[in-house]
Amino acid sequence: MAGSSRMREACILGITTIASCLGSFGLTLLLTSVPAVQSTAIGNAGQAYGAAAAATSVVVLIYIARTFRHQSDESRMHREVLEAQTAELCLQRESSQGQHKTVQRSAEAAVRARHIKLLEMAIKDPVLMQCWPIYGIADSEELRKQYIYCNLIISHHCMCYELGYFTDEEVEQTLYHTFSNSVVRKFWEATRPARTRTARHGGQMRKFYDMAELAYLRQLSDEGVA
Repeated sequence: MAGSSRMREACILGITTIASCLGSFGLTLLLTSVPAVQSTAIGNAGQAYGAAAAATSVVVLIYIARTFRHQSDESRMHREVLEAQTAELCLQRESSQGQHKTVQRSAEAAVRARHIKLLEMAIKDPVLMQCWPIYGIADSEELRKQYIYCNLIISHHCMCYELGYFTDEEVEQTLYHTFSNSVVRKFWEATRPARTRTARHGGQMRKFYDMAELAYLRQLSDEGVA
């Protein structure tokens, strides 16, 4: 952008100079063709005027050049100020987005902590356990407690993944190791319909469930080979 601006100013200066020269040349031809201005005295005066006019033209051209230079410097300064303001606005926007994500993650972590607390209360108290829905065929109190605890394990892995503590490869490997437990595998099989309803569309949770399903199937395959 700066190069094109300088090129444009140079072109304007060149066109102005050429136009001035052509105008002076044309005026000279016009004056030399008039018989009344052919005397020696008038010729000497014309030469003196021509020298003064040439000097004046040089001064004018220098002034024009300095004016263009000044305008170019002002344009560059304005452009630098605008670029600095744009960069500052971008930094402020990125900072605002980062703060929003941090607040959102903190809120999600607080909600999940509350959910974990409720499940812990149910595990410790058989009366409160009856308030939670039954996972699949978990009709005994012991199995219901195990399934609720399995839910806590899977939810913990999901939260770590959504908060960025696990990469895709790390969370899949962690889930593969988790599914080596037969109770967790039974829980995962029993809760498939519920997961389909709660995470039907895209998003981090749906992606996590898809990776968990792959880890689950890989563990089943390895168990079958063994």
